[in-house]
This record gives sequence, C-alpha cells and structure tokens, in this order.
Amino acid sequence: MTTPATTHRGGGWVAFAGILLMLAGLRNLLDGIWALDREDTPVDTVIFDDNLAVWGWFYIVVGVILVAAGIAVFNRSAWARMVGIVAASLAVIFNSFWIFAYPIAAGVSILLAVLVIYALAVYGEGEGVEA
Repeated sequence: MTTPATTHRGGGWVAFAGILLMLAGLRNLLDGIWALDREDTPVDTVIFDDNLAVWGWFYIVVGVILVAAGIAVFNRSAWARMVGIVAASLAVIFNSFWIFAYPIAAGVSILLAVLVIYALAVYGEGEGVEA
C-alpha cells in the first residue's frame, strides 16, 4: 500500500528563502577566508581596529550558521526560520545605511531580504501540509 505524496504549501517560497540563506552564508564564508588571508592588511574600523583575522573568523562563523540555517529551512525547522528572519531583518537594517551611497545595490538587497522574511514568516511553518 502506498501513501499519497505530501505537498507543502509555499514550497517555492521556502526553497527561495533556503537558497538565499545558503548563498549569503557562502558569501560570508568567502569574505572570512579573504580576511584571514589578508590579515596583515591595515584597515580602519571602529571595532577590532587593524585586526582582519577577528573579522575573518566572525564572518566564517556567521557564514556557517547561515548555510546550516539554509539547509534546515528545507526541512521547515523552527530554529532555521527564526535565524533566517533575524538575519534578513539585520540585512534590511544594515543595507538601509548604504541606500544613499549605493541605491540600486542596497535596494535590491533590501528587496531580497524582505522576500526572505515573507517566505519564512508566511510559508515556513510545517502546518501547511496537505494530503
């Protein structure tokens, strides 16, 4: 006896959010590896002045968390939804600071982050199961 296939409402939106989270995590991983490779480069930052190694490890840790959350979003994990929503919310806030310097890039980033928030808030729950 075979059971009917289970479909999830909003599966495309969840896949969209999961893929964007994984891409953001991979970008952070690459940024972290770049920073570790160039840790002797002088930089002017407010926090951890002249220490790219600290920033490199920070980006690597954030990247691993985002990739893991992106993978877990496909299983509709509750913790992954929360991590994704928080990460996308922070992306909206931080990209709004760049809106006057890079309006198109910041606008696109804000739009994508808002779409991730929508996808995870509306369709990310496991209750949307239909037989």
